[in-house]
Amino acid sequence: MFRLTNNLFALGCIVALVITSIVLASPHDMDNYMAAAIDKHRLLDTVKSPRIILAGGSNVAFSVDSQKIADYYEMPVINMGLNVNLGLRYMLSEVQPALRDGDILIILPEYDHFSGFSLDGRSRELGTLIKLCPECISGITTPTQAFNVALGIFEASESDILRAIKQPEKESKVYIRQGFNAWGDMVAHLDQPSPSGFSEHISRVEISAAKPAIELLNTFYRSLDAKNVQVFVMFPSIPIRQYKAQKENFNALYKLIEAELAPPVIGAPQDFVYAGNLFYDTPYHMTRAGRDEHTIHMIDMLGSALQK
Repeated sequence: MFRLTNNLFALGCIVALVITSIVLASPHDMDNYMAAAIDKHRLLDTVKSPRIILAGGSNVAFSVDSQKIADYYEMPVINMGLNVNLGLRYMLSEVQPALRDGDILIILPEYDHFSGFSLDGRSRELGTLIKLCPECISGITTPTQAFNVALGIFEASESDILRAIKQPEKESKVYIRQGFNAWGDMVAHLDQPSPSGFSEHISRVEISAAKPAIELLNTFYRSLDAKNVQVFVMFPSIPIRQYKAQKENFNALYKLIEAELAPPVIGAPQDFVYAGNLFYDTPYHMTRAGRDEHTIHMIDMLGSALQK
């Protein structure tokens, strides 16, 4: 029995070593969209406070002109937005250690986070992120996230190996690391035509599923009590048709957030709805004109909140 246990342990070590070797040997596309996290974390570490930090998913990456905000408030701005599938827990955990006295943090969750979407993210995106940006592991704080990372690294490595074997695919001119500017904004899409027929669909807002996200935001906010940091939650930009389709749900969500969310909220869902032609390829990604309009609106709304 003892020998069998030893043999199984040795076999497990060999298998783990082989798999790890395959993962490490698999191609690393450092112009992958997720590799932009390396540059965003460098900004977090090197830009002096006070600064404005924007946290969220791709709605933040694609729909904000950080330079406009920086010029108006005469403060550096860091856009940490990347991908909704990283999960709200990761988005908060990655910025928390970097917050310093005088910083202003604006959190812009997608509505998916209030609709039962996993707060711990999804495996492929988390695995790809950590494979390309090992220092981003600091944002992994739960066993579920750790499992997703482990599974996702193998999924990402498998995809990378298969991609290297197959005929090269036409590379995206938008969803790449080089598509981000020095502030962390995605800008590669600004002069690209919008793809025809893209879906404007937004996950159905489920009030019964919103509380975990609210509790997570409250826990995060209270953990900053000892720091001189201002924290605000702001709603993302969405097409007006999507707002009208779920108007009652959005109103109910706002009432719940007003009643139970600890950090101050800037505006209401209806304050951030725009014409459909101002969106690029998803209901969260805006064209140049949409980005300009949304950013100016954000500046106005933030100014009112800061005065209060």
